[in-house]
Amino acid sequence: MKTLLYVITSEKRNLKLFRRAIFLLLLLIGGIVLVNIFKPASNTKLLQALPQDPAVKVYFNHNPVSSYEDPYRHFTRKGDNLEQQIMDGINQANSTVDLAVMEFRLPKVAEALTLAHKRGVKVRLLIDNKYNKTLDKYTQEEIARMNRHDKHAYEELKRYPADALAMLRSHGIEIKDDTSNGATQGSGLMHHKFVVIDGKTTIISSGNLTTSDLHGDFGNFESRGNPNNMVVVPDNPQVAKIFTHEFNYMWQGLFKSHKPKRYPVTIPVGLGTITVNFSPASKKDDIATTSNGIIASYLQQTKKSVHIAVFVYSDQKISDTLGSVHDQGVKDIKVLIDPDFFRQAYSKAYDAMGVCPRPGKKRSLIKVKPWKNPITSVGFPTGFMGDRGVHSKMAILDEVLVITGSHNWSNSGNYSNDETLMFIQNPTVAAHYEREFSRLYQTAQLGLKTLSSAQKCK
Repeated sequence: MKTLLYVITSEKRNLKLFRRAIFLLLLLIGGIVLVNIFKPASNTKLLQALPQDPAVKVYFNHNPVSSYEDPYRHFTRKGDNLEQQIMDGINQANSTVDLAVMEFRLPKVAEALTLAHKRGVKVRLLIDNKYNKTLDKYTQEEIARMNRHDKHAYEELKRYPADALAMLRSHGIEIKDDTSNGATQGSGLMHHKFVVIDGKTTIISSGNLTTSDLHGDFGNFESRGNPNNMVVVPDNPQVAKIFTHEFNYMWQGLFKSHKPKRYPVTIPVGLGTITVNFSPASKKDDIATTSNGIIASYLQQTKKSVHIAVFVYSDQKISDTLGSVHDQGVKDIKVLIDPDFFRQAYSKAYDAMGVCPRPGKKRSLIKVKPWKNPITSVGFPTGFMGDRGVHSKMAILDEVLVITGSHNWSNSGNYSNDETLMFIQNPTVAAHYEREFSRLYQTAQLGLKTLSSAQKCK
């Protein structure tokens, strides 16, 4: 009898457990169904790698669909390895490598250049005079006078596994800057960032060859480097020739406006064209023939969209043109500026949003021309801790034309600095830049609330 009762009780208990299990299973299935019903469509599709035009490839160190191992901090992170692109080009060099960049600190690139030099490749490096100094040449007095930015750069320099400039000098590789051999320096920066290999492959970037610009800060594992882009034009002697001429002027000691007047050159490349122009111009030149004037002329031709993400944006000609384009019916205008420059009194964010900066002693000469029809799709992107919001100097017009290079949209970029400006007419390339712009825009703080120093214009 006890056995029978035990069996019956056990069966009832098992039945309850079974029913409970079925109930929990139904709840789980129902939850999964509801999640899939209400999940945003944007999350249902993972981003896929975009096709490249083999004749002009583009890369971004914050590319969300690729990853690489940080060569200095040794962990896997999202993005394209811009340093590796340069190293790959150098490693394939047979005859010449010409490299012009404001700041050069990467020992792995120095190692690639040294190996190329040893196998008979002619290597030439041009940098800005401020950065033409090995670590052992900094004096205590100089260090004490450094501003916050320079002091941080100096502390980072001490953490590199090797001194890149010292490596090159120890192997007899010649390095020049904008003061070498009595060069006509001028007042601006040697701000180019390009490499020409064997007179046929050209690499153009917005980033300097430092860890903080391309990869991230040594002491901050949250850092991923300042957002930068890179253009690689392989096996195209026509494009390479344009950059080699610019390099040779500087190697001979001609910098800034001491170089002869150069005009834009357009070359068919891949699925479109590439137009190249170099700064600076003379202030005596017609502004339409300067880099900022050429940017304005392309903006004037837009029909539906202008997406801008630049480090500095202070040029009045460009701002006036963009406001006119907006008045003529182009409504999809978005502008992102690095946060360090976004709120400066000379920032053209004020123009676009129809306000003025509050007056101050240093602002009496600042020109503000607020748009008749202001927009609020203006702001600054936010990035990883320690990184700039954006260091690229780029725009995408009508989803087909890309503006890029080292050229900041400023008077200094136009009239003082050695700069590269490129216009790439190519829908395949433009799609990559649109994706990068969208990534930056999703992080941005936008609208009048971002300009705490703004007021109505009198």
